[in-house]
Amino acid sequence: MLRNWFNRQSAVPTTSPDPDKLSVALRWRNWATSVASFRHLAGEGIFVAFNDPVFFARAAVGERGRSLEWPGDIDFRADALWFDSHPEDRPDAQQPEVGQSV
Repeated sequence: MLRNWFNRQSAVPTTSPDPDKLSVALRWRNWATSVASFRHLAGEGIFVAFNDPVFFARAAVGERGRSLEWPGDIDFRADALWFDSHPEDRPDAQQPEVGQSV
């Protein structure tokens, strides 16, 4: 079931990195848009590279749109980025009970 959802929703066809804000605007296969912030990671471990604006701007869509990648094997799964900006779609999200208002 999650695989079918992934094929319909989460592939990232385009990205637009913003090195000044350490964020990447994402346009998803279903034309939804979201912004993923990486500011909280910059300067930590392998993410020290994010402090270099030229490096950060090299963000690219991975194979078949299933990840967001930087050189040096830094990557984030598309489904994790989707769920981060759409927590209501998470497989473990609590669903309202029948008759309960949303």
